[in-house]
Amino acid sequence: MTTAIHRGPAVDELGPQGVRGICFSCDPMTGMDVAEETARRVGEDATWFGVGILASDEELALRSADFCRRHGLRALFHPLDLDVCGTDPLDDGLLRAIGRRADELDSPWLNIDLAMWVRRGESLLESLVPMPLVDAAVDVAVDRIKHAQDVIGRPLTIENAPYPFVVGDQDILTLMTRIAEGADCMMTIDVGHLYGLRVQSGRDTVLPSDDDIAWERVVEAHMSGTFIRRFEGGVRLVDDKHDWPVSDEVWELADALLPRAPHLRSVMAEAEGMTADELTDSVRRFARRADHWWSAS
Repeated sequence: MTTAIHRGPAVDELGPQGVRGICFSCDPMTGMDVAEETARRVGEDATWFGVGILASDEELALRSADFCRRHGLRALFHPLDLDVCGTDPLDDGLLRAIGRRADELDSPWLNIDLAMWVRRGESLLESLVPMPLVDAAVDVAVDRIKHAQDVIGRPLTIENAPYPFVVGDQDILTLMTRIAEGADCMMTIDVGHLYGLRVQSGRDTVLPSDDDIAWERVVEAHMSGTFIRRFEGGVRLVDDKHDWPVSDEVWELADALLPRAPHLRSVMAEAEGMTADELTDSVRRFARRADHWWSAS
């Protein structure tokens, strides 16, 4: 199969230019002691720090920005109330507040799951609804992402959400490519989410259609632990476990896919709930494997 050629955004012009490396995340409300100890231990093995907060969390944004400055890390902002696949109208006041948090963190882009994050004004932090895997979802997401980028003033990178249930039969990476090209945004591959979705759908973890994905738009990747529940009739459900180590199957999928992304900047060890010892070990494991992931750069 011939690899498709896609016109991508000027990724190399985004600041901080040329920076790539390992990212880690902690709960900014309860896990900053773990983050402090981990940053002290891992030193240059980590480059980025993931910050998942609400638009109203100015204090947490400023505290996270100070943490990054003291440890020589660069922040990547994951707003928890930017709803690019929902049904509530986008709130420009909220979008401007998200833009202020991005400015405080100096995040070069904002990462957001392709899911409904807000329903009738209520944030669905623990129960987000993943985007249906159908053609009709593409145009809706494109319009909302375009508007959000215009108001916020910084680029978005769209991430494949976890799928506790699946509606539709399209491939998520194919839909993400169509959305990213339509909205002229970037992409984040959550390798664990992708592994879980394809296992639950009974598909191979690497597909021929992966050759035609807009890999030049991929700037970020995430990985965490996985827990497989098995039910009668061969049904399997794969859960994301941020406090578990990455499984061999997810490492292998990352090794198969991430070297295809020539502009990959950050690979995140998602780690909410880990101790400092566990997170330190996780970041170091990521750092030892990183050379292979940057091979397309």
